[in-house]
Amino acid sequence: MSAEQQRVEMERLSRELAETTQEKIQAAEYGLAVLEEKQQLKQQYDELEAEYESVRQELELLREAFGQAHSNHRKVAADGESREESLIQESACKEAYYELRMQELQAELRQARNILTNTESENERLATITQELRE
Repeated sequence: MSAEQQRVEMERLSRELAETTQEKIQAAEYGLAVLEEKQQLKQQYDELEAEYESVRQELELLREAFGQAHSNHRKVAADGESREESLIQESACKEAYYELRMQELQAELRQARNILTNTESENERLATITQELRE
């Protein structure tokens, strides 16, 4: 090989080496970009996973709270109904007692009026007798 051919061959090899080096650099840069994107995606995935877990736990807590509230509401409603029934029964008993007491008082009042009427009649009779005796 002549010096000229060697120089041409050297230039060609230098170009190929530069081209290969550039391709390797681009491949490395692409690989780094892919790795960086992968890391970002992994970080986003981890954040979403953590957020999902947080939301899942919050949902579970809300379900439990709703269940307790629903249970408490049922108990309060049942207690309210029971209390209402007790009050109705108590009112009915009081009403019956007062009705009976009113009937007793009415009977006593009639009896007292009869006694009053009899006493007034007796007083008039005695007043008449007293008047007659004075005369």
